[in-house]
Amino acid sequence: MALVPWDVHLKTGQLAVFAAMAATALVTSVRWRPRSGGRTAGPVPEPSPPVPLRTPVVPTHPTPADPQHAAAVTDLCTCVAELASDLAQRYGGTY
Repeated sequence: MALVPWDVHLKTGQLAVFAAMAATALVTSVRWRPRSGGRTAGPVPEPSPPVPLRTPVVPTHPTPADPQHAAAVTDLCTCVAELASDLAQRYGGTY
């Protein structure tokens, strides 16, 4: 391979990339149709209504004995609960 000029390497690489892209485009553009074998397809059933999401309830953990740490944990839990409530209202869940 050391005797082959670089422009041949470059053109070969470009040709290989073009062939790969063409093969990918050909394969992905093919539409797969189910074989009916002379049978006609029946009516398509309507999709079922979406299932409402339920928010999992996590039990609270006991607050630590350190009052400063306990206040921070309580504040964080309050922020998370408010965020979960806002998201549930925005996306139609119940909280």
